[in-house]
Amino acid sequence: MLGIYIHVPFCKKVCDYCDFRVMPVPRSRLFFEYTDLLIREMQGFAQRNAGVLESASTLYLGGGTPSLLPGECLVRLFNALGSLGVDVHSLREVSMEFNPESCNESTVVLARECGVRRISLGLQSFHGDILERIGRHHSVEEGIRALELLCMQPEVEVNGDLMFNLPGQSVVEFLEDLDYLASFPLEHVSFYGLTVADRTRLGHRIARDELYVDENLYGEMYLKGVDLLKERGFERYEVSNFCRAGKWSAHNKNYWDRGEYIGFGPGAHSYFKGLRFHAPEIYPGWKKFVLNGMPKDLLCIDSLTPDDIWTERVWLSLRQNSGLDLEILRRDGIELKESSYSKWLKNGCLVKDGDALRLVGDGWVVMDSIVTDVLNGYIPI
Repeated sequence: MLGIYIHVPFCKKVCDYCDFRVMPVPRSRLFFEYTDLLIREMQGFAQRNAGVLESASTLYLGGGTPSLLPGECLVRLFNALGSLGVDVHSLREVSMEFNPESCNESTVVLARECGVRRISLGLQSFHGDILERIGRHHSVEEGIRALELLCMQPEVEVNGDLMFNLPGQSVVEFLEDLDYLASFPLEHVSFYGLTVADRTRLGHRIARDELYVDENLYGEMYLKGVDLLKERGFERYEVSNFCRAGKWSAHNKNYWDRGEYIGFGPGAHSYFKGLRFHAPEIYPGWKKFVLNGMPKDLLCIDSLTPDDIWTERVWLSLRQNSGLDLEILRRDGIELKESSYSKWLKNGCLVKDGDALRLVGDGWVVMDSIVTDVLNGYIPI
């Protein structure tokens, strides 16, 4: 399966915890320049790889904040995809990320008309003091209004994003957020534990002891959150992602299944023909890259070795509910020593179902340690 990812690098305000390559909302002319460059980048790829984009199954607009794009830019972008052979209305899944402050009826309706059928809303919390603490730009009321608006849209699947283990956040507050979100008619819920990056504003504030994250609460928040969503009818299919029956994100699952995808925009990553690569991450560098005809020597290219491939397979498989298929590893020339994971079987963090290893219980919280042990215990065959 092939997915297309389009990165929109603009945000109304960069959140205090954000470590991505995004930019505060620019002058309007930059939106149009970005759209022109993006179309040019897509056209260049299509010319060099005839028929590839036409074979895509999914399309995902992420960021940043795609919902900030002016309507004219969004229409031009989708029209360009159509001219390159991407039949958007026939794709298996077309997703777009929204933030509450730029989620309004006109933008949502236009996105639907363009072919968007799945919308992911970044809420993070329903507690105003927590939103302020992490530097979010929207209010609780804006988040609720956006959620209500999206849930009213016909033929649109809605995902709600939350974060947990935030500064000063209690277990009760997180479960209140999750319970409230699950009360809406959603098909999908995601929640992610906070990762504090040193170079972010939040990282600096924590380093100065202005804010505090209690890491001891991480496991309790996560496991109780999983249980709550299970009671509400959501199935965990990946460590941070939960859905109603059959409503998983096909685009994201393609990543975890090591399927191919093509990324467009500053720093957007691709995996194609066995190579992982991305264009320059900083906007001026990406602009130069596009205007110069997308030269290969300006791409950051990662040629995967056999060790890289099996390491990726272990990481990406164990983070899914389906688990790690040991027979696929054998076909890759790898046999796992049972001693590398036997302690995790004994302590109830891992189970072996036939030829598959799957995380269970506390195993989802200590996943990194389990994967490290597995990676250190293999036999080439």
